[in-house]
Amino acid sequence: MFSEPVVGERFFGREEVLDLLNKRVLALKEGYRQNVALTGQSLAGKSSILLHFLATVKDEPFIPVYLEVVKEPFRSFANRFIATLLYNTFAKTGEAVEIDMGSLLEKASKALPKTHGAVRHVMASVERGEYDEAYTSLLNLTSIVKEEAKIPCIVIFDEFDNLEQIGIKNTFLNFGKIIMVQKNTMYIVSSSRNHAIKKILSEKLSLLFGNFEIVKVSGFDTKKAGEFLEIKLAGYEADDDIKRFIISFTDGNPFYLNHIAARLEGIAAERMSSHIDSAVVEQAILDLVYNSNGVIHQYLLNYVLDLLDSRSREICLPIMVAIARGKNRQQEIARAVKAQRSEISKALERLLEQGFISKNGVFYRIDDVMLEFWLRHVYQKRRDLLIDDAVTRSRLFESELRAYMEDALKEYRQGVTPRIADLFGSFSNELMQIDARQMRLPHFTRVEVRALNGSKPCVVASFRGKTWVVQPYETYVGEGDIVEYMRSVKALDRSVAQRIIMPLKGIDENANLLAKELKIAIWETPVVNMLLTSYGKKRTVTL
Repeated sequence: MFSEPVVGERFFGREEVLDLLNKRVLALKEGYRQNVALTGQSLAGKSSILLHFLATVKDEPFIPVYLEVVKEPFRSFANRFIATLLYNTFAKTGEAVEIDMGSLLEKASKALPKTHGAVRHVMASVERGEYDEAYTSLLNLTSIVKEEAKIPCIVIFDEFDNLEQIGIKNTFLNFGKIIMVQKNTMYIVSSSRNHAIKKILSEKLSLLFGNFEIVKVSGFDTKKAGEFLEIKLAGYEADDDIKRFIISFTDGNPFYLNHIAARLEGIAAERMSSHIDSAVVEQAILDLVYNSNGVIHQYLLNYVLDLLDSRSREICLPIMVAIARGKNRQQEIARAVKAQRSEISKALERLLEQGFISKNGVFYRIDDVMLEFWLRHVYQKRRDLLIDDAVTRSRLFESELRAYMEDALKEYRQGVTPRIADLFGSFSNELMQIDARQMRLPHFTRVEVRALNGSKPCVVASFRGKTWVVQPYETYVGEGDIVEYMRSVKALDRSVAQRIIMPLKGIDENANLLAKELKIAIWETPVVNMLLTSYGKKRTVTL
């Protein structure tokens, strides 16, 4: 395993998700059940959140049943579920028991006779090969425990979509039938395949879709990523531009951030320096991402090979490389891969299902920015290079990495507003989903940076007599900023079709409400970075 979940004192951030889970637990105590689904790319920290949540609420009056769902025979899955349920039930009621199925069943026969009888029924069904009956009865055990022990259960299925891999027919249909009548059991599920779990909830569990609150778990936001680096690199100095690069390069992913930070510290110590500069960062990336024995390199290689069988790799890997190289529309991908569009379409759907890529409008993208970098600059370059010489290959990568870093640092020094103007100049009438709303991004005939009414520079973009006024903010946005923005819009002295603000460092609640009241669109950092990457540009990071 490349990364063990982080629990207890080593756990960092995620306050919003933990607060939400705690609220749902309090609601369960009051008799209101709201299920939760956590989605997010692999190693984004979902398992750490779930296990830390259980550790922090261990004194609450509920029985936790946490299972990491893996591809395994149903018998094994059922045994793990039963053992976890019984052990945690006895732990909650103060009964001492060993983690052994025989001991658990013996204790249950005396303390929980109804539950014991139900467990025996599940086991007998398994022995007879009646797996569908056993599966339904297994899920119903929490209701019997609630009736007998008077304590509700919270069932957590980590990597929930893998339930399809345990050998049960109509896995989710039967799951849905059970939980519809289980008013006293709360379910928290997670998946690294965003597309797959949304499809499961909206199609296979359509009657329950509203019963699951979907929460996306991404990397740390800029503020938290910055705080994380400060902790990990305590005693070392790094310029803000270097920090911006590291946060952007890892997209705040805690696994990548942690390994990069540890290697930066190690290299700086080896060089007997307290300063982390671009040369130190380049060496860390070379060691971790490029070198075949690097932790990140090994993780990415195994991640791709584990999820793609040998037959699908032949078409899927070239498609992913094409997307990583900026060929992110289906027609561009087909040309780059030199395959029929029908074949490309099927492969793209498979990659969506597997969670490698996502789609917004006509654009496909690789959500894991490290995987995107590795495919483009490491995996494919190793395959393309005609000279099979390790030293030469390493030097070429170092040269390319140095240019990549210099380009990124140059963009950061340019400032956000000119970069947003450049972004708007790239639009060409594409349809995109922005904050759950479909929006046409027109081909602007004129895009300029202007300081209206003496205020801070904004982007004024026009097409066919219509004007958009876009104001990026690199500071926290308050009510006064919204008032000033509206003055700038009025100073333009023309009809404005779209008013947009970009609070890249956050916005207070009153300013947020005022903006909505004035029908000002709010594009926060994730939206801005989604657009930037869709159009082949670097992410923005505001410290």
